[in-house]
Amino acid sequence: MSDPAEIAELVGDAKIVAIGENNHHLHEFGELRNRLLRHLVEQHGFRVIGFESGFAEGKLVEEWLKGGPGDVADIGRDGFTFSFGESPEAHDMLTWLRERGDVHYYGLDVPGSAGSPVPSLDAVRAYLSTVDESATGLVDAAIEATSGYASVSSADAPAKYAALDAAAKDKATAALVRLKTHLISLRPVYGNTEAQTIAEHHADGALRVDTYLAEVAAMMSGGAPALQSGSRDLYMAESVRLIRRLHGDDTKIVVMLHNGHLQRVPFSPFPGLTAPSAGTHLAAEYGDDYFALALTAVGGKTTGLKPDPAARLGFTVYEQDLEAPADRSVESEGPGLVDLRARRGTEGPRSIRHAHVFNPVDVVNAFDALVCLPESTVSGHIGQDKPNG
Repeated sequence: MSDPAEIAELVGDAKIVAIGENNHHLHEFGELRNRLLRHLVEQHGFRVIGFESGFAEGKLVEEWLKGGPGDVADIGRDGFTFSFGESPEAHDMLTWLRERGDVHYYGLDVPGSAGSPVPSLDAVRAYLSTVDESATGLVDAAIEATSGYASVSSADAPAKYAALDAAAKDKATAALVRLKTHLISLRPVYGNTEAQTIAEHHADGALRVDTYLAEVAAMMSGGAPALQSGSRDLYMAESVRLIRRLHGDDTKIVVMLHNGHLQRVPFSPFPGLTAPSAGTHLAAEYGDDYFALALTAVGGKTTGLKPDPAARLGFTVYEQDLEAPADRSVESEGPGLVDLRARRGTEGPRSIRHAHVFNPVDVVNAFDALVCLPESTVSGHIGQDKPNG
């Protein structure tokens, strides 16, 4: 069920292959994703990996893979957001990619663990200092305007954003929009170069953090539309489009995202919030050239998050037990590799695991294929202590 060659046969000629997981920091998913990545690189010519992590932070990873200094643990900590690079499985992936040397890495996500625009703003400053030094003041203004909510991660930033008055929120958004607009205006002056394109994407990333926090605030207050805009997912899809632009439409890309981000239909993590996933955008644009593979498990363990102001990112990850599969979940069908495309037009499973709960979704239309493992266990770097309370 987890033979990479068998999965690759289902992939066929698709050039964008998204490999999911029903939760983060789980050993079996990380190990299978690594094996499938190696197979796709070695046997099928994939040469780019895009990861659910900050685009701005990903530059450090790419530089290290090409021979830059540093230890894999340092790169995993500083080059990934949400602590996704700290597992033994992530370290194995990075070590192999560095040894191989011919695979490019990109983070796809907004900066600062969805809590701060500063990493992207710093990247914009570095670009402007080479072409328009006088405009770096726009970066300073954006950093100052967003300082009221910028935080180590989305564990802290939403509450800070919600506490701001309307004038402060508007000032932050206006500063980010002005910076982005200025960058766009530079195109005919300095050329539509790769550096210019990447700088504009960084500016977009900073603005998307601001929009994401506004979306969270609207959802928490009950003022969100029925279908949210989904700024994080839109940015991840745009990062894939950027990769295609930089490397060519024939470039084969492996994308590693949570199942909810890669599914081909809008994602509803809980009642009252539905937004187009990154996979919704990619499937609409690329059709059969996009392949969405979900990973899940019948039972075992998973991880949870709890707020922890003393932690580096404002939260800690802990282990928790999985309950028995829900009725009509894909997990209730048992372990195996399933080509879901062959089941379209039939009544399929109505939910899939999302961490320790079951997320309602039309499984056969949300994914192209699925691997359900007998069990999942937490990665070795996760502490075994249960949360207090």
